[in-house]
Amino acid sequence: MKSIGKKKLLRFKTLTLSLCVLAFNGVIFAQPVLVKSKQEIQEYQLDNGLKVILAPNQKENKVFMNMVYLTGSLNDPQGKGGLAHLLEHLAFKGTENVPAEEFQRRLDQYSLMHNASTDYYSTKYTNIIRPETRAVNEMIYLEAERMDKLVMQEKYVPAEIAIVKREREVRMDQPFSVLLDQVWKSAYGNQYFGRLPIGDLNELQSIKMQELNQFYRTWYAPNNAILVMTGKFDQAAVLKQIDQHFSPIAARQIPKQVQVPRLDSNKIQQRNFVVQKGSQLAKFNLYLNGNDEKIKTALVLSPYLHTLQPSGHLYQALVETGKSTMVQSSTWLDQDFNLVLMGALYAPNHDAKQVQTGLNQSIEQAKNFDDAELQRVKNLIQNQADSVMNDAVALGGRLSDYAVAYQGDWTQYWRDLNNIQQLNADELNQRLKQFFTAQHRVIGDIQPTPEDQKQALTAKNNLNTAKTLDQQDTPVTPLKDVKSYQQEVTDYVQKSKQALIKNEKKIQRGSLKNGAKYALFPTSTRDDKTYATISVNFGTAQSLFKQGEILDLTAYLLLRASQEHSLQDIADQSIAAGGSAFAQADGNAIHIQIVAKKEKFNAFFNFVLDVMQNPSFEQSQFDLIRSQSLSSLERPYTEPETVAALTMARLIEIYPQGDLRYHFEPEFAKQQLQAATQAQVQQLYRQFFAMNHAQIAITGEFDPKQIKKTLVQRLGQSRNTEVYQRLDSAYTAYPAKKLHVLAEQREFGSYQSLLTLPLGVNHPDTPAMMVLSYILGESQLSSRLAQELREKNALVYGFSSGLSLSEFEQSGALSISARYSAGKSAQVSQAVHKVLQELRRDGVSLQEVEAAKADILKKRVTALEDERSIHRMLVPQLEQGRDLRYRERRDQALAKLSKADVDAVIQKYLRLEHLLEVAADQYGQANVEVLPLKPQSK
Repeated sequence: MKSIGKKKLLRFKTLTLSLCVLAFNGVIFAQPVLVKSKQEIQEYQLDNGLKVILAPNQKENKVFMNMVYLTGSLNDPQGKGGLAHLLEHLAFKGTENVPAEEFQRRLDQYSLMHNASTDYYSTKYTNIIRPETRAVNEMIYLEAERMDKLVMQEKYVPAEIAIVKREREVRMDQPFSVLLDQVWKSAYGNQYFGRLPIGDLNELQSIKMQELNQFYRTWYAPNNAILVMTGKFDQAAVLKQIDQHFSPIAARQIPKQVQVPRLDSNKIQQRNFVVQKGSQLAKFNLYLNGNDEKIKTALVLSPYLHTLQPSGHLYQALVETGKSTMVQSSTWLDQDFNLVLMGALYAPNHDAKQVQTGLNQSIEQAKNFDDAELQRVKNLIQNQADSVMNDAVALGGRLSDYAVAYQGDWTQYWRDLNNIQQLNADELNQRLKQFFTAQHRVIGDIQPTPEDQKQALTAKNNLNTAKTLDQQDTPVTPLKDVKSYQQEVTDYVQKSKQALIKNEKKIQRGSLKNGAKYALFPTSTRDDKTYATISVNFGTAQSLFKQGEILDLTAYLLLRASQEHSLQDIADQSIAAGGSAFAQADGNAIHIQIVAKKEKFNAFFNFVLDVMQNPSFEQSQFDLIRSQSLSSLERPYTEPETVAALTMARLIEIYPQGDLRYHFEPEFAKQQLQAATQAQVQQLYRQFFAMNHAQIAITGEFDPKQIKKTLVQRLGQSRNTEVYQRLDSAYTAYPAKKLHVLAEQREFGSYQSLLTLPLGVNHPDTPAMMVLSYILGESQLSSRLAQELREKNALVYGFSSGLSLSEFEQSGALSISARYSAGKSAQVSQAVHKVLQELRRDGVSLQEVEAAKADILKKRVTALEDERSIHRMLVPQLEQGRDLRYRERRDQALAKLSKADVDAVIQKYLRLEHLLEVAADQYGQANVEVLPLKPQSK
């Protein structure tokens, strides 16, 4: 028998005594105590101090869970910046009862999404879960394990520090993040907000395991934590699980939180900051000072008042006058400071001094906002608040943020909303003038990367990079046995079938006399809104040749003014309806999206139809958007991601310049815009915009008879004689090619690879390819690519992998993209090849296949439980002549897949001799001639 350590023995004796006492009392633990209730949201507290905020919503189809610890980077010890953030990374590496790899796989298997974040004040572990008892219970258990039984191992530290470095590179390559970091350092030095939560590399590397464990044991305590759950769950059952798993965790003495000195912007010596990074030109005024609760309400409104189109004062002063292309505003109102950002993007053909003068004058010498402007913004904010209450993720995030900012008092959110509605114009203007002063202003100047940082540097690739972890490639231990996964697959197929049958019975499909197709889905939606999509298809590749920019301009201007209604009328009607309407061009189609509160949908829908059928295409609006578009094109295209994307697009191009399918090419777009006229927009609309090839979908609470009558009267007569032909996307095979091209100097480079496939949505091999794609790169922690790119070699912070397939042709592509540390392009390519070669050599495991099938089907079922997701399926189904039951065949095909099926797909389609790769960073080749690759015949 192994000896028991003294501490463990004492703990065992104490636990035994406690259990005896509890057994004598006849209960296990004291029941959670209800502390407060508001808006059908309850806060409970356990004996150990854990706060639990529950907001059940039975209309939801998911559960949002946030485990919030009231500690962040402000509590990092001096000289150990990033410790709290590093701990957050290590908190995914296993506990006493759940080893590291199993912990990650459980998160993947039992959640729809999981993530974590560390800011100055808090650390949050976020999970989105299906509303299934087993999944919810498992995630509660895992978070309790993470709170009390986390096991941090030295072997993981180097890899996680390297991953944090990748994360920092991505953040510090964002010009505004660099600007904000400079401002905070000027205000606080290398402490408080002057230290990024993400951490400093040198300080991170000095952190010892003892310091990590000490921080964990100091701050990760139930009496320093808040568990927030929103969405569809049984409140009594959830409370029982929380009580069972968290009550045994003892409370601990929590140190006082770090007190941040009050910010006095007058004491910030540097008032102008310049960041030369990227391709944008921008001016930002940052107004900041110490926290003042009295003026926060007014500050919350200021971004809307200044930037709303067309009434925003800053928008009118800078965009409508042609001084800049865009204005931006946001707030950061926290426990220790108030900060409001006001900015303008401009182009090389604009006058930078005029932009800065316009910012200063429009904000600091602004004319007063009137009652109408204030009421408009009040209505908009109330609409947003209503949406938050009907969205589990949004509400959970809002409750979490308020609980952190107000020392647990999440009810402050409703007091803030009330304060907004009570604010009058006089008080608003007084408070804004009090805050927006030169004394509170610092200036940020964003400029493009200097030319001398766009030169090719000497390559420093090291092909034989050692792994950051001292570990061998080992087979993945299954989380569950195969039968367990197979039972889940059977259950999900059955649930999916039930949902398909139930929902399809509600949908009314048909055609109007002119040929337009419709799908009416009368049903309740979880946000009490009704949705409409009108997809207007027209023309051919030939009849719309060189009309791409005209088509974009037409879509943009379509809903910005009509013969009877101004842009301001349209904006006000949208706010009054609690919704929105916008149009967007895509190929040879314009898609109109309309949403409104259910009780206001009918009137708003008819209003939008009025605008859509009588657009004025005002010359002033045409000139404005054309000028803005041309100015935005006057920029260098030298960022790594842009260079990589353009290079890949040029490689695979098979269509002539001017074809709607031709890739975005800046100079060609500029030429087309320069030649565009308002008359061309009007002509395109008159000639092509008709409903005889349209699809119309409406979902929500409405009267189907009334809506059908509206469709017949308003859209059923609209037709033209122009030929319509859907744009195809034929499969093209390419010979393998690898390019390393020059981009401007950045911390990161961009890797993109593409493998074209002779597969479409309807191909018999598609289900197996879906499973392969999942195994390859679905999870950022446990997929094949995640293990090689991130966990073992720490080459990237994040990556993406995806499968895109045509709905009509047998044509698709498998893609991989990643941001890597500049100079490591060869290692990234090497890692990708290793993963693909191993898949070809060894295939996949049975557990991987069954786990992937279970998770794919879980997400397919979840989509069917949200009416808004079904709405997005309706237009494509109308175009393809299908209904929801088509999905049942796909579900069954997925369920029947075997390991042999997936292995066969790997051998058939995962062909490295057709893999295209592009990497872009400062170590690439300059002036690489990129010509479309000659397609290979099949």
